[in-house]
Amino acid sequence: MKPSKFTTVIGRKAWFLLPNFSALTWKGYAYCKTRVMADKINSTDKIDSKLESHETIHIRQARSMNDSWFKFYLKYVWEYICNLPLIFINIYAPYMFMPIEIEAYLNQDNWDYCMQEENTQWKEFEELTLKEKRELAKEYYKSHPRIYITCFLREKLMRTSS
Repeated sequence: MKPSKFTTVIGRKAWFLLPNFSALTWKGYAYCKTRVMADKINSTDKIDSKLESHETIHIRQARSMNDSWFKFYLKYVWEYICNLPLIFINIYAPYMFMPIEIEAYLNQDNWDYCMQEENTQWKEFEELTLKEKRELAKEYYKSHPRIYITCFLREKLMRTSS
């Protein structure tokens, strides 16, 4: 089914997630670490959690790529591969600093944003060089106590864009 057929994600319990991952969106389904998380996503027709919002943004991003799951996942894997040098800073850095994930983290608190027909802010973050991402990752993973990634990205990327 094409991304445009989904209005929000559908939660399902998964056994295959890495330790620090809460969920993974695959073709409109949010595979969640726990049954409780999956049930929360499925409990209403509206988006009522950051997790659901974050995963719904990924559906909207797939819509922005010619309504194609294939193009979305191809882009996702390619961005991850390009970010692999960040693994020497932290094992999760290649994931956290992908343009697709940056957009999802920055907007997961904004229910209106995630309900737009398409989410394309990730295109702005494609301009970040690996060197810039490396500096952001170093700063983020050195922060003690570690601040939430959404707050960190807002502070750093809003300051850079103004």
